[in-house]
Amino acid sequence: MADSAPPTIDDALLRARVNAVYALALPTIVMDLFGSGVMAAYFWTPSHAGWLFAWLAATVVLSAARSGVAIGFHTGKLDEMPARSVARLLTLFAGLSAILWSGAVGWMLATGTDNQVMLVVCITLGALSMTIANVSYWPVYAIFAFPVTLAAAIGLAVSERPGHVILASASLALTVAMFGISRRLAERVVHAFTLAAANQALVDSLGERGRELEQACDALERVSRTDPLTGLANRRSRDMRLADEWARALRNSGPLAVVAIDVDRFKHFNDTHGHDEGDRALQAVAAMLEAGIRAPIDLAARQGGEEFMLILPGVDLAGAASIAERVRVMVAKCSTDPAYALPEKITISLGVAAMEPAPGRSMHELTIAADAALYQAKLAGRNRYEVGAIAPFASAA
Repeated sequence: MADSAPPTIDDALLRARVNAVYALALPTIVMDLFGSGVMAAYFWTPSHAGWLFAWLAATVVLSAARSGVAIGFHTGKLDEMPARSVARLLTLFAGLSAILWSGAVGWMLATGTDNQVMLVVCITLGALSMTIANVSYWPVYAIFAFPVTLAAAIGLAVSERPGHVILASASLALTVAMFGISRRLAERVVHAFTLAAANQALVDSLGERGRELEQACDALERVSRTDPLTGLANRRSRDMRLADEWARALRNSGPLAVVAIDVDRFKHFNDTHGHDEGDRALQAVAAMLEAGIRAPIDLAARQGGEEFMLILPGVDLAGAASIAERVRVMVAKCSTDPAYALPEKITISLGVAAMEPAPGRSMHELTIAADAALYQAKLAGRNRYEVGAIAPFASAA
């Protein structure tokens, strides 16, 4: 049984069980006051007025305290209180209520007339029936129900009315039966709460695993589109982005430019200074390219080896040439930057091409023109850019 579990009991499970009791606390308190008032009124005589008034007053004070805590539960003021403290408070109230009820019920059944006894039995059974909902936290039910039924058995036993032994035995049997049934019911309720908590934990775990899987997929997608050395877009990403920008420019009738880039004499640099320095040189070039474009509108990509490309949406030939010259100068100066400290100056050659996409034309015309311009820049002495020519498009008549 969860109530006899070690102190490692799940606080969330305990709070759920206690909350189920508090959820029905206010109706129970109202019926408690109503039943007490009816019994006191039915037994009221001048000789009994003193203790009945004291009993009613104590019941009202206890009900007020229980109501205040119940309202605090419904308004969320008990949310910060530890679950065990809330459970102990519930048990305390149930014990105090049991003292008041068991004392009154035992005396009334011992001294009342047949009609009074019938009324007390009906009200007591009604109270026990209402509090059966408290089995979600069984100690609250047990500490109230068993003293009351035992007091009833004792009251009937000492009443000396006809059949009092049978009535007392029946009350005692009811106590035993209630103990067994309520205990079994409480175990099933706790089992249901445990399953609900386990299911919620599973849902939360699956949600967390789903988020982790989504993050892993996003990371994998980024890796599949990113060059691991430079952090730029890779060839696959470049192809996809170029196709997207071509389609967008075709829809919007805007220009699209590309700049093909190659690091000058990179094989000689690698052979002279080693691959580690060569990698640092490529990383420096990549940093300059990213710094020279309008991210994220433009895209800088590493096509492979020492080859790069810039994709410049909405940029005409003059604008692309200006960007090409800017990044050329930045790369030529970066070798003296302490942040890179390259062993030798590096430069790049660039081929610039731009066109306005149109139906019947291909983006390969654009990249071919940029590659041809890059080849011309190499032949013209490197560390420069050249502008590629694209043949005018003759539409079909």
